[in-house]
Amino acid sequence: MPKIADEARTARRDQIIAAAAECFARAGYHVTTMADIAEAAGVSKGTPYLYFPGKEALFIALYVEWDCGLAARVDAAIGELAEPARRSPATVLAAVASAIAAHVTGNPQTCRVLMEATTLAAYEPAIAAKVQAANTASLDQLTGLFQAGAAAGQWPADTDPALRARLFMAGVYGLMSQWHTEPGSFSLEAAMSALAGTGGTGSGDHRGSTEKKGDGT
Repeated sequence: MPKIADEARTARRDQIIAAAAECFARAGYHVTTMADIAEAAGVSKGTPYLYFPGKEALFIALYVEWDCGLAARVDAAIGELAEPARRSPATVLAAVASAIAAHVTGNPQTCRVLMEATTLAAYEPAIAAKVQAANTASLDQLTGLFQAGAAAGQWPADTDPALRARLFMAGVYGLMSQWHTEPGSFSLEAAMSALAGTGGTGSGDHRGSTEKKGDGT
């Protein structure tokens, strides 16, 4: 019986999170109320508070679930690489870019909602903490990747790994924003591939210029 109760509680929580994503996507974070979310979820007004203390906590739960889902997809993509390729930082970067594109296109509504997280971080300390933690983790991993790639000769020896990591992340967010602003206007998969330096250049020597094209500049 406890297992059934746990499963039912998890299902209801997921139902509320899905309703929140729908409401945030339709009206934005600030306009949406917990009552709106309860109505969209088909539950009483007090039910969401049994799972979340407030709207901010609900938004953070949505953000965390998205982030965990993306991390799992990236790990799976890297895990599918053949062993020799797995040792290539450039190939890993390409797998990361492809996984991000797949996650965004597979969850467009949630992604569009969470694009607002960066703006909210300027006003909501709890959201800012989550966004900063996620950004720091991503930057650390990407910096290590670019450092390894430079050491292996895949990028110029004078590459600034931290700067390249930050530019790559800026390119990712820029492409996501453009894709959501003009749905269907371009292939996000192809753009992310170009950003990672695998957009048909055929040579690691051209990765720097390809990355600049991929970030919308």
